[in-house]
Amino acid sequence: MKKWIATLTVISLTMAALAGCGGGSTASTTAAPETTAAQTSAEAVTEAATEAAETAAPETEAETQAAEPLFTITDIQGRESAFEKEPETFVVANYIFNFLLVGGKDSIGQIVGMTQDGWEDTRYGEYHALLDAYPEIADIPSIGGYHDNVLDRERILELEPDVLLINRSQYTDNETSIPVWEESGIKVIVLDYHKMLKENDILSTTILGRLLGREDVAKELCEACEKGYEIVAERVAEIPEEEKQVKVYMELGNQGAGTISNSYDGMLWGAIIDNIGAINPAKGKLAEGYGPLDMEYILETDPDIIVIGGSIWSDDNDNDQMRMGLMVDETLARERLQNFVDRDWWQDLKGIKNGRIYAVDHGSLRNALDYTFTEYFAKIVYPDYFEDIDPQAEYDALLKKYLPEMTADGTFMMSWEK
Repeated sequence: MKKWIATLTVISLTMAALAGCGGGSTASTTAAPETTAAQTSAEAVTEAATEAAETAAPETEAETQAAEPLFTITDIQGRESAFEKEPETFVVANYIFNFLLVGGKDSIGQIVGMTQDGWEDTRYGEYHALLDAYPEIADIPSIGGYHDNVLDRERILELEPDVLLINRSQYTDNETSIPVWEESGIKVIVLDYHKMLKENDILSTTILGRLLGREDVAKELCEACEKGYEIVAERVAEIPEEEKQVKVYMELGNQGAGTISNSYDGMLWGAIIDNIGAINPAKGKLAEGYGPLDMEYILETDPDIIVIGGSIWSDDNDNDQMRMGLMVDETLARERLQNFVDRDWWQDLKGIKNGRIYAVDHGSLRNALDYTFTEYFAKIVYPDYFEDIDPQAEYDALLKKYLPEMTADGTFMMSWEK
């Protein structure tokens, strides 16, 4: 700043001196004029002022840092966002569970908007468990659908958050709105817990920790996640290839036993099967990464292991959807799983004959604790190599530690019993 002031002094003094030289007269075009006393004086003034600028006191450290951002975030999409101050308000368009895991109960006061529409129908257990623990969540304005990626551009602008948190598919589906939000001063940060990749989970959790000023909590969560993935990777690497030729058929049980529902390829449960080196019959068969497989194809592949994903979806009481997750009693979960075991058309499958059929909570994926489901899949596929691992107990302990106010019980991982 002082150098800038000195420079301005140079310019001002020089202009004044030149004005004294008769700057308003027309110069001769035939010969260069001789140097006048006034011009000499102007040059002397300019030289003196320049010397003063060069010898001026250097900028203070505070003045130097004032022009630099406080910190910079590089998100999942590789986009950089520079922050001049600590963010105070957030719109959480996705991953509310992760936001609270890292931020704790006090972070709820920083949320000015979130995707409330359809939340109860899509994740009934999560919705009521969190609402019972943190009733103030009900008063947070909605900015769109919990599960459809449709975000209300104008409502978000009205709320004026410091940060908008979205996932990768929301980033794609709202590409025309993102520049508008950013031009208004909102920092748009992309996270990802869908791909079930260790590096994405860790980066996303680290980002939340920095944004919320809870780096210590984020570090603990990341260390647990990294350790879990490493245990699985190290042990799976030691398993002979012939023992990895295990076909794992995964199906979402949201439409009940009477309908074949979604399998997954390269994302969610499909990514988990890839992570443990097993064979996923859905690999390369689903254009969108998810969708139902044909009955004939399932029979043809004859899977060794069958896993049914459950949750509580809308109209659940009117059908036999697979129930798992928060607020689901194990007795009910077993009754629902039995309906799938009893499907007439697949009684000759290896998985059914050998009793290797399991249930998992679909709603517990996409959060910072879901590495425990990778551990669980490894345990059921390679039981001899993971006898000492108890993913269910680990998941329960983490919930109690990071969301102590949430007291709802649940059923998250379960094997079928005759």
